[in-house]
Amino acid sequence: MTSPTHPPLTAGGSTSRTSAAPANGISGLLWLTWRQHRWAILGALLIAAILTGWMAYLAADITALHHQCHDTFCPPYSPQEATLRAPQGPVSVATDLLMVVRYAPLLIGVFIGVPLLAREHEQRTLLLAWSQDVSAVRWLWTKLALLGAFVAALTAVVSAESDHLAHVQSTVAGAGMFTDTLFLESGMLPVAVGVCWFAIGAALGATIRRTLPAALGVILGFVALMQGVQWRYPTLMTPLSVYTHFDQPDTGLLRNALLVKGGYLNGPGQPTNLFDSAGHELDYTTLNRLCPNPDPDANLACLMRNHLQTHTLYQPASRIPVFHLILASGYLGLAVIALAAVWLIVRRTNLSAG
Repeated sequence: MTSPTHPPLTAGGSTSRTSAAPANGISGLLWLTWRQHRWAILGALLIAAILTGWMAYLAADITALHHQCHDTFCPPYSPQEATLRAPQGPVSVATDLLMVVRYAPLLIGVFIGVPLLAREHEQRTLLLAWSQDVSAVRWLWTKLALLGAFVAALTAVVSAESDHLAHVQSTVAGAGMFTDTLFLESGMLPVAVGVCWFAIGAALGATIRRTLPAALGVILGFVALMQGVQWRYPTLMTPLSVYTHFDQPDTGLLRNALLVKGGYLNGPGQPTNLFDSAGHELDYTTLNRLCPNPDPDANLACLMRNHLQTHTLYQPASRIPVFHLILASGYLGLAVIALAAVWLIVRRTNLSAG
């Protein structure tokens, strides 16, 4: 029998598969990711461009008005102050845009994270996707890396401009950078939050395997976690304390600080949080005997005349970077847990169940 003149079929098949792998590997997954998520990607780019440009314009507008007031607070009833404080003025609109930045990670989780696996289950395309040259785990990590890098880059650009706008608003409007209206949108915290909810969205999509229920889970989880963060972040570190005297000038110690507990109350059965010079707290009866006038200005003058002081618990502005780091670490830790859950779910997925 004549010996065959062509290489064995297995060798030829192996050579063909090896040469085709690169074409069907990263480049193929890159095209597939774009094909499947192009509308979410384009929509996110459009929203981010509008949001970033609008915030940059407002920051420049507010800064110009601030310069007209000689880089200090604009005088009451001045045209600049009227423009800044108008119901639809730049300060009000800037506050609304910063709130959009806070809730943007929710959209990321719903429209980019959840469909990553939930849509594959609903359309029963996993059998086709995972039976090709690329393994299920490689398919998963490549798509997670591509979409995760896109989310991180996009939110980094938005975060940089929201941080700039938050500092401008703090300077011009006198808002403290440690209050939740500015603190949660400053620094690079929005990047960590965006990556976190992208990963959680993917995990819920892999677990529930239905887009709408998984999206509802993201919404409920986002609202619950956000409320928890707003409630607990002021006490992530032990607050400092200080006694503030009404008859002494402002030292600037509490500027941009987060007030955990302070002020004073003037109601029956309530602690007044007002102390005499010896450090003894005044009760309601004693306070009203000293300062019976209900007029706020007269009452303040009375507090100063009697050398009263109030006790304040606060987080100093110097701790803002530390608090950002703590919260960002927490969000990224949740992202790692979510990604580990996705990996375990994919490894145990029965392809026949698609």
